Amino acid sequence: MTGHQLDPPLAKRATIRDVAALAAVSHQTVSRVINDQASVAEPTRRRVLDAIAQLGYVPSPMARGLISNRTHTLGMVTADVSDGFFARAVAGAEAEARRRNYYLIVGSVEEFAHDEEGAGYLRLMLDRRVEGLILARPGVVIAPDQIERATRAAIPIVSIGSLQLPGVTVVDVDNLQGGLDATAHLIELGHRTIATIVGPREWPSAEARLAGHRAALRRAGIPEDPALVEHAPDWGLESGYGATERLFAAGRPITAIFAHSDLIALGAIRCLRSRGLRVPEDVSVIGYDDLPVAAYVDPPLTTVHQPMQEVGEQAAGILLDRIAGTDVPGGPRLLPASLVVRQSTAHPRP
Repeated sequence: MTGHQLDPPLAKRATIRDVAALAAVSHQTVSRVINDQASVAEPTRRRVLDAIAQLGYVPSPMARGLISNRTHTLGMVTADVSDGFFARAVAGAEAEARRRNYYLIVGSVEEFAHDEEGAGYLRLMLDRRVEGLILARPGVVIAPDQIERATRAAIPIVSIGSLQLPGVTVVDVDNLQGGLDATAHLIELGHRTIATIVGPREWPSAEARLAGHRAALRRAGIPEDPALVEHAPDWGLESGYGATERLFAAGRPITAIFAHSDLIALGAIRCLRSRGLRVPEDVSVIGYDDLPVAAYVDPPLTTVHQPMQEVGEQAAGILLDRIAGTDVPGGPRLLPASLVVRQSTAHPRP
């Protein structure tokens, strides 16, 4: 016989009824053993466990939840998980959930998606019987009535990334202090004409960083010049390039730029070089985020580090404490940002 040989058929995965038949018990008894209920006699329990081992049966977490009313699952609705900001928060939440024997389901919603899509992801999470929910979509407003079902079901909710919702605990970075520290660093170096490129207007974190920038100027007695404030439509490279072009078009002398993200900062540096300006000899640049690439660009970027992995860990920890019945204080949790000084900032030229 010629031709290709057929692949061997896949082995049939053992089911709970296979275990019940081998152990000569009902499938309800197998479920009680899986969920470690005390109502099963010890000889029967051992017989079921032997059958599970013999068949290589792997219980489904969702099936276990049908018996125990517990799924040991947290949900997280976020923006694009490929973004470094959110990826670190997701990693932190997943690590904390795994440490406490929970699973994490992540639903990614495009930043500018219609609001109904966000509501759809919330419904999807609830339909999957998550025991707690993390909302991480600061770029999209979620109406309070969209989380009413979770509230009725006594499912705790935590938000991260400055998403403010009534009755929901917020875990975030202290962006006001971060913005203040970034601008204060430039002032300490001797800069007085400091431009800032503000992140998207709809993000509360961008407004907080701008407030910190203004506070640092006031403390130093430097009057704020509206011509030195430029808004970026998003956090990306092209936005940083374009915003820097607009700053120079205003005709003000600029010796330093505080960019609200590392990518905006890198776009700004590209624009400065296209104008024949050196960083930091002619213009100092400071970013915000401390992405891994920040330490490896030329020059290495001075920036403000956001502990996003710790934000994710704390958000998951609050949920798990509440699920366990632990009394968790309300109010926002703001983690400190920290200034990381590298080679993109220096004293201004005389």
